[in-house]
Amino acid sequence: MKRTTLNFVVDLFGFTTLTGLAVTGSIIKFILPPGTGGHGRVLHDGHGQEHIKSLLSMGRHDWGDIHFYLAAIFIAIMLVHLILHYNWLKAYCKSVFGPSQKDTE
Repeated sequence: MKRTTLNFVVDLFGFTTLTGLAVTGSIIKFILPPGTGGHGRVLHDGHGQEHIKSLLSMGRHDWGDIHFYLAAIFIAIMLVHLILHYNWLKAYCKSVFGPSQKDTE
């Protein structure tokens, strides 16, 4: 596999997992009930109130598990991303933190 293709695949997986993290985090924060009381977002259906306790047959803790695994995968992908760009990072750090032109003269 060409290096550019590998970079694209790694970046695409990184974007996909980051998007999944944003979606699952939003579900946990804004849709499912906080805490253990089971009193989360309230829907008004005209006849009373209904508390949302699950989404797609999964509760808050199930979505939290998915969120955790996506975070672990994202960290691994970012480590691969950094390894693939090691030469660029080394050159950049050398240009920023290395001796300046004034110091060499």
